Amino acid sequence: MKHYTDAMNEVSFTPEEKQELSARLRQAAQSAPQHTRKPKRHRVRRAVCGALAAALAVTMLTAAAVPAFGDTLRAFFGMPVQSYPVGKSVTQQGWTFTVTDCLADSVTLYVALDVQAPEGTVVNPEDVPELNFDWEFFTADRTPHNTFSSYKAEFVPEQYQGGNHLPFVITATMGNLKDGMTFDLTIWDIETSEKSLFRANNWTTETYEPVQITGIPIEIASTIALADDSAVDIYGGTATLTDLSISPLAVTVRVEGGSCYNHGWVVPTHPEYLLPSARPLIAQGTLENTTCDCDFDLHLKYKDGRVVFIGPSYNDEYQPDKSIVSSWRAGTSCEDGVDSKTRQPDGKEPYVSTSVRFAVPQDLDQIESVIVCGKEYKLR
Repeated sequence: MKHYTDAMNEVSFTPEEKQELSARLRQAAQSAPQHTRKPKRHRVRRAVCGALAAALAVTMLTAAAVPAFGDTLRAFFGMPVQSYPVGKSVTQQGWTFTVTDCLADSVTLYVALDVQAPEGTVVNPEDVPELNFDWEFFTADRTPHNTFSSYKAEFVPEQYQGGNHLPFVITATMGNLKDGMTFDLTIWDIETSEKSLFRANNWTTETYEPVQITGIPIEIASTIALADDSAVDIYGGTATLTDLSISPLAVTVRVEGGSCYNHGWVVPTHPEYLLPSARPLIAQGTLENTTCDCDFDLHLKYKDGRVVFIGPSYNDEYQPDKSIVSSWRAGTSCEDGVDSKTRQPDGKEPYVSTSVRFAVPQDLDQIESVIVCGKEYKLR
């Protein structure tokens, strides 16, 4: 089974290096124990003495106003968004951490976090603060929801007003988020390249007590399902479209059966989206196509007449519109129904599924259709 994400798309590699890296990532994902696939903590271990030094060196500032609901995500995207309010706070060591609002669909989550530092805390926005955190997701009955995920926290300088309110947005690509689910957010520390601003230490008991904000709700944005179990041309044959959905945040597509079988060892229907160096090797049967999601050939058709390619593609000559498509994609999973060692059928149902994240939320009222493998599926 292949299960991987494209969080490294912004890193520059030669075509040969890209293909090799993709293959190595796939191999690592296949061999890794399940519990190692979910990154557990985004932390950079640095000396704790910086926190004490910072506390002694602070200069008094007038506190900025608490961000209003939606302000941080609005600044992050550069446009108003339809997030939902949360308003959950925890105070520790004089620091207050508030999840103000969130925006989510089944594969994407944005969390606006306001951190109110003690009066006088000095932050240089050019020395970007880094929030180190972890989280756990639960179903409606508080059963742990274990899913592959990739996530990061970003300081939002456009929202920072020079005071002691530090705005962050946590972005995640997840798997199968649903209404009624919740998550617990654990915050370990905040630091810059120069110093530690906050560290979850209890200096009295000499214990490490991370900040925990629990029971944060998941509310899924309006999503339109378009799949009709029709046949689509893919991997040189046809497969059944079993999932096609679009939300303001992402497009998700899945095909099953048919030409999904052994799809890594056949020339795809759209070889132009492959790395040029990989095409002849795949055709010769000497290289497995580990970038199989490129054969979806996804486009959005807008009501103003625009038809926009949204990927996926690994060829620099055919790239999605980056004003619409995020360079940090939501990932791909697949099964080709073939044992990787014996190249014989393994009895597993072949499929390919991928999601494409939007760079900014899209207005679905302005989109007429999604085009998959040359077939048009109208939203309404």
